[in-house]
Amino acid sequence: MTSATIDQKATGYTVRHALCMARASELAYKDEQTIEATARQWGFDRVRHHHTTFRPPFPLEDTQAYTLGGHSMIITSFRGTEPVKLHDWLSDATTPPWPGPGGKGYVHSPCR
Repeated sequence: MTSATIDQKATGYTVRHALCMARASELAYKDEQTIEATARQWGFDRVRHHHTTFRPPFPLEDTQAYTLGGHSMIITSFRGTEPVKLHDWLSDATTPPWPGPGGKGYVHSPCR
């Protein structure tokens, strides 16, 4: 899958597209060079990396994400909690849950 392109015109659910999105989620844990190389292999010509940093004592923020831009699709993927990073766990513990899209599940509360 790493060398296959993503169907940027996909609008509905397919198992193949779901697998592509799972791989895009996994990619958020890779280094920037790997993300950029994979984006090109997948047919995306624009990549933007997003970072906030951990600055004690508070606010406790540490976010990594990327956005891929193509001709007909944009993908944004956020890195989740990394098990070996204490500040990720502290951030999770101190950030209240917020209802997710469509009232399903919970995500971190948006900053206000």
